[in-house]
Amino acid sequence: MRFSDIPTNQNIKNQLINASIFGRISHAHLFVAENGSSGLAMALAFAQYLLCQDKIENDSCGKCSSCLKCEKLAHPDLHYIFPVVTNKTPHAVSEHYLKDWRMALSNNPFLSEDEWYIQLGAQNKQGFISAHEASNLSAKLSLKPYENSFRIVILWHADKMHPSAANKLLKVLEEPPPKTIFILLSPSKEVLLDTIVSRLQCTTIPPCSENELYTYLVNRFDSDERMAREISALSQGNIGRAIKLMLGNEQLEQNTREFQTLMRLCYQANVEELSLWVETISRWGREPLKGLLNYALHMIRECLIFNFADSKIQRLTDEEMIFVKKFAPFIHSQNMPKIIAEIERAHTHITRNVSSKFVFMDLALKLAVLLHAKKVTLQTSISE
Repeated sequence: MRFSDIPTNQNIKNQLINASIFGRISHAHLFVAENGSSGLAMALAFAQYLLCQDKIENDSCGKCSSCLKCEKLAHPDLHYIFPVVTNKTPHAVSEHYLKDWRMALSNNPFLSEDEWYIQLGAQNKQGFISAHEASNLSAKLSLKPYENSFRIVILWHADKMHPSAANKLLKVLEEPPPKTIFILLSPSKEVLLDTIVSRLQCTTIPPCSENELYTYLVNRFDSDERMAREISALSQGNIGRAIKLMLGNEQLEQNTREFQTLMRLCYQANVEELSLWVETISRWGREPLKGLLNYALHMIRECLIFNFADSKIQRLTDEEMIFVKKFAPFIHSQNMPKIIAEIERAHTHITRNVSSKFVFMDLALKLAVLLHAKKVTLQTSISE
């Protein structure tokens, strides 16, 4: 991954390059970036630039032996830590899953957490970074670098560290091994230990602009301009989400279909059909169910925009717009906060491995009541 492969955040690229040129590289960085955004790609490009043997102006060369190894995610001085799941392998660590990691990133260098779990075939499990991972890293860092004068550790989704792993990492950061650079990534620094954050140089990676994303999609995928414009608007600056939509809209179409079915059945208060719908949907894995709930929140937001804001900021496909025009009148100030709260509560419960059948039946029944809440119009009179 080179800096030129990332279509946005030129200011951040320049900051990282200048830090290297003037010898002001921190031993530990934190890239705060939305899941699926350019944060991971930026970390990979920065690592490749630092390890490059023949740097060119503003980028790595992409041709030297170090660059070629980085492109294959196989450089011996570049170490990866990421959330894993414990299936049949006890004390699983990242190096057990490097083949899957390389395959996932080759498909989409702007990888999201849910795509990673799908790659592992573990949609129903939550990944984490264990204390065994931290111990394994300490053992690696006790050795000298293989090829370069220093080595780099990329820790993706540092927010998934087990407390014991975080404490072990803290000890490493307090007394860092010589010539070692850490790059941690997290969607938020607030979820990390304050003592860890205080030892990191924090950089926020903002999302793409809509125009940057549109240009990237047209150039990379030779996409139809109308489709690229629609996807760049729907993705809200998230490159990974845009690529996922561009490569295949199956999940979006599925979420659209199931959300519309749920809302119709809830409005009809058809308990028998709702029970059958819940029976079907509960067979999905945890990550697809979380995706459906996130999509539901997105659609409620779009209904509010349709009712109260400028239609120019709508992020909808043509099919979604047809549905929203009919559905939006049933979303109003009296029921909207409670609907959002119930969907968010369901998302939390699914994340915590509560029975999906119970969670969605409870959500459906509550939505059936809330969609029939009457809209109250306040009238005021002024007497002179």
